[in-house]
Formats: sequence, structure tokens, C-alpha cells
Amino acid sequence: MILNSLCDYYDLLCQVEDSDISPFGFQKIPASYAATLSAAGDLLDIVSLKELNDNRPQEFLIPKSMKKPGIFASPVCDNFEYVFGIGGDKGEKTTEKKKFETARSLHLQLFDQAKTPEAMAIRSFFEKWEIEKAWENEHVLKHYSEKGKAFSGNVVFRLENGKDYFHQNPEIIEIWKSENEKMLASDGVETAQCSVTGKVTQIARLHEKFSGVKGAIATKASLVSFNKDADVSYGLSQSRNSAVSEEVAFKYYTALQHLLSDHRRKIQIGDATTVFWAEKLDCAYTDIFKFMLNNPDEMEEEGINEDLETVEKVKSILKDGSQGIYNDVGLDLNTKFYILGLSPNAGRLSVRFFYRDSFGNFCDQIKQHYDDMNIYGGSNGKEHISLWSLLNATISSESKEKKINPLLGGAVARSIFTGDQYPQILFNQTIIRVKTEAQLTQPRAAIIKGCLTRKNRIQNKTEELGMYLDEKSTKPAYVLGRTFAVLEMIQKKALGNEINTTIKDKYFASACSNPSLVFPNLLKLAQHHLTKIEKKEGIESKKYWEIQLGKIISLLESDSFPKVVDMDNQGRFILGYYQQTQKNYEKREVKEEAQNGEC
Repeated sequence: MILNSLCDYYDLLCQVEDSDISPFGFQKIPASYAATLSAAGDLLDIVSLKELNDNRPQEFLIPKSMKKPGIFASPVCDNFEYVFGIGGDKGEKTTEKKKFETARSLHLQLFDQAKTPEAMAIRSFFEKWEIEKAWENEHVLKHYSEKGKAFSGNVVFRLENGKDYFHQNPEIIEIWKSENEKMLASDGVETAQCSVTGKVTQIARLHEKFSGVKGAIATKASLVSFNKDADVSYGLSQSRNSAVSEEVAFKYYTALQHLLSDHRRKIQIGDATTVFWAEKLDCAYTDIFKFMLNNPDEMEEEGINEDLETVEKVKSILKDGSQGIYNDVGLDLNTKFYILGLSPNAGRLSVRFFYRDSFGNFCDQIKQHYDDMNIYGGSNGKEHISLWSLLNATISSESKEKKINPLLGGAVARSIFTGDQYPQILFNQTIIRVKTEAQLTQPRAAIIKGCLTRKNRIQNKTEELGMYLDEKSTKPAYVLGRTFAVLEMIQKKALGNEINTTIKDKYFASACSNPSLVFPNLLKLAQHHLTKIEKKEGIESKKYWEIQLGKIISLLESDSFPKVVDMDNQGRFILGYYQQTQKNYEKREVKEEAQNGEC
């Protein structure tokens, strides 16, 4: 299904006028130099293409070479060692006779009967070129570097006063493709039914390796690969076990590498490099999807986004839209949309997840995710928290590596894109972090609220957890969390906000897990703090906090505190504490504004 979807996307890309997608049998190769030859094959000049292209190699479309390990030359496009027979590193000058002789033999054999001026010129060049004198050639020496490689990059050729390069010449292309077919046949081509198209055709022996996946080895990694005897069957070798045709292997590689090279169609979810595409080439689909996952508010603040129209469409979906109805988006919501997550695994790529659905359904699921996680609070006042912020909230604030659990990103992505329950590890890990560090941030509170909300909905429970404080809830754990927040506020009012340690630092974890061990002592301690408040601020302030504390405690249906609290109720405790704390500071700010005459 994945390969088939990527092949369809390749066909779609090829329909675009002036498409830069390589047709089957061709590949893009970067070149750093252009050598000019006379019709007689004499070297007239070598131009640096980097200087003409913002110090980057220029990419050219050339017939795909059947490269093999070891010394192996390519026609009319190769590096200095093969073309001129010289090389070196860090100031050392070397002569590469074997490589040059390999290239010479190839060109003389390929273009022996060729009639076009370009083919005759390259043949004459290799007949004439003397590698013993190469280091004396003025055109070569002007590109020599003593730092790093002597000559970095490939060389392409063109004729004096000619417009096209040799690799663009029709006769050379046909000769090149014919040679590739001969090499393929000599390589032991096997014919079988392609598992993707169903056609009987040549099966690919090796599949290309991909770059652009975070964490993959520098030498790139394969999506389809067989390199152990235990992996093969029926006497088939290497990737022929996958029964994928040469054409399909080329198409899916080209399409996926195109996605991995495009930052507009790629994001990072945990350890998974995630690409996405629509069955229509309108960039609005992928732009909106990326902004939805990255949170348009955060991207706008960080200066990542310049497309204000896309941001407004995303905000319309998240804030004003309802399930399946997004009036201001202006896109066909029935368009098929694809999401593929890849993670590194030694020399291979692992498929972390793959989802296919309508664009509208994905919008529904992402909106539902934000609605479930939506919680008031934080200094920035953001309602929607990005997936990156949520995953980071599960990591210890003291961790230097900031490494997210590799399985967590994919599991959370599955919940978002399918509407399934959030992984229990997300909920548990967040609670452990809060209790261990006594640090409750907006993303952590959002995770707890979102996990409980979605679990209640899937299990058809009537409990509702809102974005703001629920002052009517009688859930014991939620009420105890609110009580703890008020007790902490009373302590701060009594001892001053600058105190180094509060009851949260000493007792939060115990109060959350074993309330009966902590709350009786905390309530006694509160009486001492209330007495201090009376001395500092007067009897009215003391009465106010006594009333606040009494109102909340009165919601408890039992006179005794629970001895043990399960994980779900620990989450409710933390949520009650967080929302009551936000309310406490909200009241404090209003009071200060009133005292300053601002309200």
C-alpha cells in the first residue's frame, strides 16, 4: 500500500508542466565543474558551476548509471579522478591511473561508432589526454584546492560555442541507456510478477537508499533491503524477495526522496521523520496540515511562518470549524491525504506509521485532539499546544539530551490521526514527571486533561473535564487537588511569595498518591498560616481564604481522605490543582489591578 501510494504520487508529480521530477531511467546528479572541449577533443576551459549557483553544485538530469562497488566509471559525467586521472586530499596530489583507464575504455568502447560532434569530441579527448601532464594543465590547476579534497564534485562536458551539455545529446542518451540495459541483463535479471502493479516484468535487485531521515546513518538507509540469508526465501537473492519491479522501485524512491527533501511536506514527530502529501498538487493541503500540527500561533511568534492566509485557515479550522464543516478553507475535504512516518534502524528505515484518509477526516481528528487537550493557563495564554511541546513535556526538565521515548511519538500520532485513545504511557509518564519534579506546566496539564477526556468519551462516561476550573465537581481527587492549591496559596500569602520551598515541593507527590497521610497535617498547618495572614493583611483577608478553603472542602462527600489513589484519580488531582492555581492567580491579578485603579 505504501509503495503503491508513492508510485501514484510520482505519476501525479510528472503531470506538472516543467516538473523537476526525474523520468524513469534518469537521475539527478550534482556537478561542480563544466569542461569545454573543442570539436577535436582538446580541453579549452573548466568553469566552476558553484560560482554561478550560489556556491552550490548544479543539478543535471542524466541517464541512471548502473554503478557497482569498486572502480566503475560513468559516461560524460564523473569526478576528476575518472575524467582527468588526478585527485588528492589535504594538499597531497595523486594520479589515479586505474580510474582514468577505466573511464577511457568506457568512452572509447561506447562511442566507437558515434557520429555526433559531442560523442566524437569526448572520444577524442580520452584518446589524447595524458594524465602524466594533467598536473601541469592551467585549466585544471585553477580549480585545485589544498584544503580537503583537491577537486570536489563531478564534471560535465560541452562543446565550444555549444548550448547543451554532452549528457543532453540524444545520441549519447540512447547509447548510455542501451549500455545500462546490457549491464542489467549481464547482472542476472529475473522476471516475475510485480507485487505492486501485478505486471510480469524485471524485478529490482537493489533499491536506492534515502537521505533526509533524522538519525539515519550518514551513508543513507534503505526502505526495502535483504542482506541476511535468514530473510530470503525460494532461492531469491537480495531485494528480489520483495518482487518489486525496476520501474516501481524507481518511482517510489523518487517520490519519497522528493518528499524528504521538501521542508513543506516534512515534520518531526518524536523519532519519526514524517512526510505527507495529497492526491492533488495544491500546496495548501500540506501547508495547512503542517501548520495544524505545529500550532500556527507558535510558528507565527517564532517567525517561521510568512503565509498569513494559511495561518488564518488553520485558525478557522481549530477555532470556528465543526466536525466536517470548514467554511473558510476553500479546499475539497474529500481529497485523499497520506501520512508516512519513518524512523532509523541501523542501515534500514522502519515504517513507524502510515495513514490514508480524506483531508477532511484528518482535519476532524486533529481538531478533536486540540479540543481534548485544550486547557487554560500558562504565561502565553495559548489554547492550542503543539505536538512537539506535548512530547517534550514527558521528558525530565533536568535532562540534557531531551530524548523523547522513541515509541511514544508514533503512538501519540496514531491517537491523533485515528481518534483512538491516547497511549497509557503518555498519561503515566506525565504524572510521574509532575510528581517527581513538582513542576506542572500547561503542556503537562493538557496531556492529563486530554487523556482523561478521550478515555471518558471512548468508554461512554458522562464526566466532563473542561478547559477552565470546574467549581461544581465533586470528584474527590479533583476536589483534593483544588484544596492543595488553596493550601499552597495560603502558605504563600502568610510567608511571602519569595519563599524557597512550599508545601508543593515537600508534599505534592504524597498528597496526590496517599491523601490520608498528608492532608490532616496540611490542614493543621494552614491554621497557623491563616493566623499569620490576619497579622499581615487583616481579618478580612483571613476570612476570605477560610471561606475559599471551606467551600472546596465541603464538596467532599466523605469526612475521611482516601488512603490510596489510582492513576486516573492522580490525574484528576493534578488537574484540580492546576486549574485552581490558575484561578488563584487570576483573582490575584484582578485584585492588584483594582488596587492600582486599572479596573
